[in-house]
Amino acid sequence: KYLAKACNSKRTNLRPDISTVMSWFSCPVYSRYWQHYWQAMAWPQRHRRAYRKALEAAYGPCCYQEEGPCDQPRYADWSSAESNREDKEDDAEASTTRQYFAQTERHREELKNYMPADQDLHSFSLRSSVAPPLERPGERRTAEMKKLYGGDAAKIMAMEAAMQLNFERNCDLKKQPKYWPVIPLKL
Repeated sequence: KYLAKACNSKRTNLRPDISTVMSWFSCPVYSRYWQHYWQAMAWPQRHRRAYRKALEAAYGPCCYQEEGPCDQPRYADWSSAESNREDKEDDAEASTTRQYFAQTERHREELKNYMPADQDLHSFSLRSSVAPPLERPGERRTAEMKKLYGGDAAKIMAMEAAMQLNFERNCDLKKQPKYWPVIPLKL
């Protein structure tokens, strides 16, 4: 009602005719909008003109040639050389993306096989089998220790075993500590 009164103050009838409906945008209420609209529409031409003048002033009149709308097809800057370069860049990005996803998949597999630090280390492992071991238990470690320490290897291995048993008896079984980190990493 306000718009009808503002645009057509002479009319008392509230039923709009076709000329009123078609000319609502020419109402003085919208003059500021249309002023901004035409300024925005004229900006690209002013910008193009200023850009051309700046190039001519810097490099001379031969460097900037105005292209008419019919001189070149739309999107003429998409040349085949540029397209080939973009294809090569896309191929490089695709190979990088494939490498990323392969690495991510490897990390997921490692996470599946990873035993969390706060899980009981002495529990039954899913990786164990009913088949006998392929080599004698501790044979490789004994060979490494003999290589490192020579004749004193048995004594050093006994000291390590005593320390480990002492730790397990005093710390693991009585206190059952949580391994570091105590807080979850995913908060």
